[in-house]
Amino acid sequence: MCMALGAGCLFVYMQQYEQHVTGGAYVQVAVVTRDVPLGTPLREDALATQDMPERYVEQRHVRGADVPRVVGVRVSSALRAGETLLWSDLVTSEEHRDLSSLVRDGQRAVSIEADATSTFGGLLRPGDRVDVVLTTREGNHDVASTILQNALVLATGADIGADLRRDRQGTTRAGQVTLSMTLEQSQTLAVAAARGELMLVLRNPDDITIVQGLPSRSSDDLARAERR
Repeated sequence: MCMALGAGCLFVYMQQYEQHVTGGAYVQVAVVTRDVPLGTPLREDALATQDMPERYVEQRHVRGADVPRVVGVRVSSALRAGETLLWSDLVTSEEHRDLSSLVRDGQRAVSIEADATSTFGGLLRPGDRVDVVLTTREGNHDVASTILQNALVLATGADIGADLRRDRQGTTRAGQVTLSMTLEQSQTLAVAAARGELMLVLRNPDDITIVQGLPSRSSDDLARAERR
């Protein structure tokens, strides 16, 4: 009996120790099973649950039991398959939705002037990803440099991606594109806008590769290539 009692106590202790090491008992949280574009209502087939140690579950996590409550609610930012769903990812009140609600922690929203070429004839949409190319004049040559890569488009003109502000479409020029970036990146963009012309280059949404050591290209490089 003493041996059986000791084994039982050891088993309970080992369970408690394992829970302590791994973060406690597991709690079900909601996850998205496929990519969900910004402003899209959540469908039931795009949601699932997964276990997470209780220590790592925050109040902003949508619990598994709350999944039925979020079906049909629009998302305030683009979500990737496999990401946990947060209450801050949801548009809980369409009447009070602002651009600021789309800006994630640690990021900033920065607007730049963009012509019809950069907006791709109006086809650029919130949730798209772009690179930013700066063209400057250096001596007798034009020089193009990629200064930012994989920037998220938060808004194009007054369109924030969920068709919630139709009555305000005329308040912002369609030639403005608002990007999400870090504070350091926004400083780089501000300097670049003062130096030359900015152009946006559209990316495939599944391509998040950052090209390292990308050299600048000049009109002199183009002329040499044409002579070959």
